Amino acid sequence: MKLKLIGCVCAAALLAGCATNNHLYQWGNYEDTLFAYFHEPEVKEEMLTAYMVFLEKAQTKNTKKVAPGLFAEAGTFMLEKGDTKAAIRFYELELSVWPESEPLMSMLIRNLNAREQAVQEQAK
Repeated sequence: MKLKLIGCVCAAALLAGCATNNHLYQWGNYEDTLFAYFHEPEVKEEMLTAYMVFLEKAQTKNTKKVAPGLFAEAGTFMLEKGDTKAAIRFYELELSVWPESEPLMSMLIRNLNAREQAVQEQAK
């Protein structure tokens, strides 16, 4: 009898360990945006706009954190559009929300600032 009870408890513990928590972070429409960005160029800008709106709203709400990497991804989207200042802003947001991203985000910010400074010096 005790062996069955121990077996049931172990099985329940194993099954509970397999459960996921999909509500730990805010993801917004990230998956749809990423798919549209690479596979549906006709709606790419519309999806990016909705994604940026989600990120702006997520910053003002005091609920769950934005998932790791979402601000950095937005920064990369902005960089590809040629908006370096917005890219730096999103990389700084990623760094402030996720301090463990410091090595990569600091390097990206430093490189983009240096590139901006070089462009400004060439324009003089």
